[in-house]
Amino acid sequence: MCLRACYLFAGRITEVIGKVTLGDKTSKQRIARGGKKEDARLDSLLDHNAFLFNVYTAKREGKRRIIALPDQEKWAQKLYDYYKSADDFVFPFTRQKVWQYSVKAFEGLQYPIETYTIWKNGEITKKVNAHEKPFRLHALRHLRITELIEFYGFNGFEVATYCGWTLKTSLGIGGQFDRYAHLDWQSYFPKLLKAR
Repeated sequence: MCLRACYLFAGRITEVIGKVTLGDKTSKQRIARGGKKEDARLDSLLDHNAFLFNVYTAKREGKRRIIALPDQEKWAQKLYDYYKSADDFVFPFTRQKVWQYSVKAFEGLQYPIETYTIWKNGEITKKVNAHEKPFRLHALRHLRITELIEFYGFNGFEVATYCGWTLKTSLGIGGQFDRYAHLDWQSYFPKLLKAR
């Protein structure tokens, strides 16, 4: 269920798990922000149940984003029920434990990384050539984002809303709108109703 949550939320592992190691506590990027029972609720839109999950971003100091999954999504009901059955954190284990499991689960799998550039202060600092990378937890995030764009037709705003990205970074829209974009699950939800 943890891997399903990572995938469905297009989440980083620290946005899903609820426990950190002693070494993690010294790093601001390694704060566990995983959900609890109360972070799942049921709503409706367009005559469909919407399973809503609060996900707290890893890179934006725990800013909440709402992931809405329609009732027809294969794992949505199971994930919702799993959340509601939790006592405290839904996934009360460390990222290292999930990583160990994922190495076995994804053994031998790879995924392509396209050529990209790294920018700093408006200048290109490094160009990374296309290559293959072992399939691990973060690949689930890439896979889901690709699905949202290619299959469901998400636009840049909807991907930013879903993934918890700043609009300035992803779309060049800055300022105050970032404060509210994460609330707009209704804008992308109808696209998720597309039958597979």
